[in-house]
Amino acid sequence: MSQRAFITLLVLLAVLVALSATSFPGAMIGFLFGIAIAFFVAGPVMLIGKVLENAGIPISGGAVLWMLAGFYALLILFAAFQTWRRLQRQETGQARSAGLRLALLVALPAMAWLSVNAMQEAWP
Repeated sequence: MSQRAFITLLVLLAVLVALSATSFPGAMIGFLFGIAIAFFVAGPVMLIGKVLENAGIPISGGAVLWMLAGFYALLILFAAFQTWRRLQRQETGQARSAGLRLALLVALPAMAWLSVNAMQEAWP
């Protein structure tokens, strides 16, 4: 990835995070995050909980959510390690790509939090 593309995508990501805090676009982004969470988080949490319950291991939904959050934190740590390793090898193009992946992984929870707050404030 070229330096110009990296900087452009980083600026666009920052603009998207900033838009997440505004009233109208933030509420729309929050609504879309809600739909994505309903399909991609709630479904797997219920499936994992049901499989563990059928196996005789009682587990709460909160515990499964903590496990998914831990998995997400491991993804962030892996992306940071991958970026650092590629910088050490002086593979700048691949390091930029890994750094952008890291920035996206860090920005997604911030965008979700900001947009859900904006969505709650948009309703009277």
